[in-house]
Amino acid sequence: MTDLQTISWIFLATALATNTKPTDISGISSVADGINHAVPTQKELQTSIAWLTTKGLVIKRGKNYELTSKGKLAYESASKNTQTVMKIWENIELNFNGYGDN
Repeated sequence: MTDLQTISWIFLATALATNTKPTDISGISSVADGINHAVPTQKELQTSIAWLTTKGLVIKRGKNYELTSKGKLAYESASKNTQTVMKIWENIELNFNGYGDN
């Protein structure tokens, strides 16, 4: 996977894992495994979350993570007109391509 695909995957996992309440890194990792049938490495998680935090899409509160308002808008935009997880993931990747510094 490219860096942008990995970041998009972790963002999607974070969005789904925090749908009702903030979650820790283990919760994000579990959802990521469900999406991609692969457990993300520590490096993939750390690099992705650092990028997402820098871009103002994810925030850490204590040991838990959640989407910011900007992150929620990005997820809603990617989810518009589709219900399939793979298409949402693809849309997130396309949208993040415009963020630069990938």
